[in-house]
Amino acid sequence: MKIIADVGGTRGRWILVDKTIIKKIETAGYNPYLNNPSLLDNILYSLRSQTKTLNINQIFYYGAGINNRETKDIVKKLLNNHFKKTQLDIFSDLLGSCRALCNKKKGIVSILGTGSNSCYYNGDKIERQINSLGYLIGDEGSAYTLGKKFIKMVLRNELSKEVIKKFYDYEKIDDNYLKKIYSKNSYKMITNFSKFIIKYKDDISLKSLLKLHFDKYFKEIILKYNKKELYLTGSIAHYFESEIREVSENYKINIIQIEKDPIDHLVNYHVK
Repeated sequence: MKIIADVGGTRGRWILVDKTIIKKIETAGYNPYLNNPSLLDNILYSLRSQTKTLNINQIFYYGAGINNRETKDIVKKLLNNHFKKTQLDIFSDLLGSCRALCNKKKGIVSILGTGSNSCYYNGDKIERQINSLGYLIGDEGSAYTLGKKFIKMVLRNELSKEVIKKFYDYEKIDDNYLKKIYSKNSYKMITNFSKFIIKYKDDISLKSLLKLHFDKYFKEIILKYNKKELYLTGSIAHYFESEIREVSENYKINIIQIEKDPIDHLVNYHVK
């Protein structure tokens, strides 16, 4: 029996398969750049307790932040602690999206979720990749980058009065709000602003914000690949599909497919 895992920054999905899907388990997400290894250790402890009666002989782990030997080794060591004598195959979540959406086709593949990432996939492997650079200096198109721009415009009164009022009521903003933003754990809070934006995205001022947000994403990332076929995964890609397609048409980029979660397609890739 195999486990096929897609572990992003916000949540993880673990699919137990034999010839068909046996069980689906959802957990918290994990990114070795942002989270303490103890988080993944706790996730795996819970996962093992739910599968201890099953013979797991192989795990395909596709995860956020798996882009060098160091982060790969962190995940491999923790997996090995809980799943001894199990074959472990550890890849980036970006390669997972490539395999899930493209299979053997060529194209630009990009994840737009909590963070963002992209590459050109040649139908077999990642051929070229523009470094995401993470949320501090990159991550164009991501939920975090969108949330950061949004809260700046709110606090400078650059959005419509209706949106600002609704957000003040939604978030309970007070004189100490900047202190909250600059707290140690504000990354998740800023990322979650995207949920509010989704709800009110038809407001004209938010439409303008979203156009600028995705236009920068295309200019900074997608156009640099000089290719026309684009595949997208992730929650931001899913919930803002119409806004992204509008910008893509301006640049004559053909969006072939958008999937919120690649995991079911990954199962099809690995289970012939």
